Amino acid sequence: MRARCPHCTRPLEGCWCSCVQPISNPVPLLILQHPDEVHQAKNTAALLHRCLDHSTLQVGEQFAAPATMAGMVLLYPDTPGDVRLPAPPTWRQGPDGPVQTLVVLDATWRKSRRMLYLNPWLAALPRLSLQAAPPSRYAIRRAQGEDQRSTLEASAWALAQLDGNTGRYAPLWRAMEGFVALQQRLLRDGRARRTQAADHSS
Repeated sequence: MRARCPHCTRPLEGCWCSCVQPISNPVPLLILQHPDEVHQAKNTAALLHRCLDHSTLQVGEQFAAPATMAGMVLLYPDTPGDVRLPAPPTWRQGPDGPVQTLVVLDATWRKSRRMLYLNPWLAALPRLSLQAAPPSRYAIRRAQGEDQRSTLEASAWALAQLDGNTGRYAPLWRAMEGFVALQQRLLRDGRARRTQAADHSS
């Protein structure tokens, strides 16, 4: 068994704790993570959770509806043509009042849709879509579409959009860059070790 970091639970050579950048976020974040993402080495939700002062991370496919959903907004694009999902209202900054909790689904596109099917209260929340989001910096995991972002990227941009303050969340981008650089280094090191092993065996 390889030694593991007690904080991020990753093997010590892959520990990402040095990437953590603490931020005080005025809008609390609720991250609902699909179980398949928990042990995905390239997943960014745990790093996001560690960076934000006001965040909650729950793991599962089905979640109990909160006592009140007032002020809760789901970060999710529109799903036109999906008869299994109701047409939720689009949250509008200003007329709909302040967001008290931003809800984010941490899952692949297909599995996030399943989470909406299994949780009618989630599907009924007003939705927030990203506006003019910058190109993705998530160079370590293949996206299914050009407009898709990692959980950390999407959340950082959404929180900045709600606050009207992109500077507050600059540390999240530094955390992301450090995390990506770490994963790329681990990939290079793994390739080098495999090459060396092949050379020795030939």
